[in-house]
Amino acid sequence: MEWIKNGGVLMYFIIAMSVIGVAVIIEKLIYFNFKEKDNNGEIPEEVKKHLESGALKEAIMELNNKKSSSAKVLRDILIYYFKSKNNNVVTLEEKGKEKAMGQLPQVERHMWLLSLVAHTTPLMGLLGTVLGMIKAFHGVASHGTGNPTILATGIYEALITTAAGLIAAIPALVFHNYFNKKIDEIYGNIEKNTTELINYFR
Repeated sequence: MEWIKNGGVLMYFIIAMSVIGVAVIIEKLIYFNFKEKDNNGEIPEEVKKHLESGALKEAIMELNNKKSSSAKVLRDILIYYFKSKNNNVVTLEEKGKEKAMGQLPQVERHMWLLSLVAHTTPLMGLLGTVLGMIKAFHGVASHGTGNPTILATGIYEALITTAAGLIAAIPALVFHNYFNKKIDEIYGNIEKNTTELINYFR
């Protein structure tokens, strides 16, 4: 609490952004570890067996039990094929791209907030540094250099906000890059699995 009090008003904004960042990190970790745990770049063996035997209904039902984005795209392609009986490869590829784009909002959900935290909290810390230094030198200009406490207080405030901004930004930036890597992997797996599925209809 002393740090918050001595850091000035900007500390409350930095803390608020930190809370948002932590919430997004937790939400994305849960999403990737539970929703996308089956997204491993391979069509499930059970689904392959159903496809090879022509049992589309069973393949669709098997994919219904999967939660990953890749499984949802594969399921939607099979449902489209089952209903329309359109096995034109180009049409199925376009349908796969359409369904993959439909997964984009869910996979990238709240990533913009994490980016906002990573990029704004250092700037808030920098602003706090500037304001603290202004306060310090204003005190020196008003009261002279006879009281070092005035100068020290302003510099202390500047250093606190700088540290707080970096403490909030570094984890947000690290996890933002990590999650972007996971998102790239997910879309790579969707593309690979979609191509493999469509090959069954060639």
